[in-house]
Amino acid sequence: MNDENRWLTADEVAVRLNVKRETVYAYVSRGRLPSRHSPNGRGSVFDPAAVERLAARARLGHKPGSASIETELSLIEEGELYYRGIPARKLAEESTVEDAAELLWGSDQARGHPWASDPTMERMGKRLLKVLPDAALPIDRLGLVASGIDAVEPPNRDANPDVVAASARRLLMTMVSALPAHSEPVVGLRDDRPNDLVSTFWSRLCAREPTEAELNALSATMILSLDHDLASSTHLVRSAARAGVGPAGIVRLGADVGSGPVKGATDLAIEDFLRNVESPSTVAVALTKRLRQGEPIPGFGHVMYPDGDSRASQILEHVRACARAPERLATVEEVIRTQSRRGLPPPNAGFAIAALTYVADMIHGAGEAIFVTSRSVGWIAHAIEEYGRPPLPRQRSVYVGPRPGAE
Repeated sequence: MNDENRWLTADEVAVRLNVKRETVYAYVSRGRLPSRHSPNGRGSVFDPAAVERLAARARLGHKPGSASIETELSLIEEGELYYRGIPARKLAEESTVEDAAELLWGSDQARGHPWASDPTMERMGKRLLKVLPDAALPIDRLGLVASGIDAVEPPNRDANPDVVAASARRLLMTMVSALPAHSEPVVGLRDDRPNDLVSTFWSRLCAREPTEAELNALSATMILSLDHDLASSTHLVRSAARAGVGPAGIVRLGADVGSGPVKGATDLAIEDFLRNVESPSTVAVALTKRLRQGEPIPGFGHVMYPDGDSRASQILEHVRACARAPERLATVEEVIRTQSRRGLPPPNAGFAIAALTYVADMIHGAGEAIFVTSRSVGWIAHAIEEYGRPPLPRQRSVYVGPRPGAE
């Protein structure tokens, strides 16, 4: 069967979208649905992929002509997260962070290329970090390095995914490498899956060398955190990309929102709560005390996963497989059991990431750094989708203040 025969007729599209035949042609006239002349000369035929995109938007409650953002990157369907149609949980077990990133970036030529820090940029980043106090969180350090790189790196107007991916690889590896080292990177624990980024990142977050299972846990956690539909930070970076902001600026902007007062405070609250619990036997007391003080217990439930966050389940399985501190793992398990007895939904990915940093005894703020560094891959992928498109149209405000001359 050739290409032409796979395209759909107007009647078939109308059935697929559950609309009238006339509405199909209205979508065409508004530029919402591409078409071309039928090879037999009778009517038009339609690209099935474009029709499916319209159908998907309808399933999410968007009318085909309404304002929305089309993306080929991540999909959440029936409790499963997919990257470009591939289950994220499968990639987390079978892929490296680097290869999963290249998949999202749509960079075929760059696939398999080593990720290397830029020595000049890394030295600059380390000099910048010397001005920060010792108590500065890892996310603050990552953001400062990204800002420095954005300030000195020459702008690149090439929207080719391979070109952007080359810049992104260098950027992310430089950001991580510039962080203060707490241990030495361990390379080669998994000969079949080198972990250059993951090994380096671990050495910046933990004061001891990792086991193979611990590297597997960090790798899986990062892959499951690369992208997640259209969060507020993702909306921001897509708009910034349309304005021509480069990869370093994209990461800096995303980090500002992704680790802002709402998201960042939640991540740290989960981590600090776990660290302040004295033992598994005091979990119920600690939870009750927090609730009586009017403070919520973050890290449980997710609006996109009413039946439980599958990312959290997978991360927690890795935490259980690599735990070298049985009492810390027991504390995590008791928190989950206690919350379940109280009728709360299962833990979400934020709790699972905090559990990893707690059980592995990583530095304070490690969970937030893992999330933002991982999500930077997704932000850049969304920027790639926007690069090359025309700038967003100028918006007009609706003034609602006092009229000039009003008393």
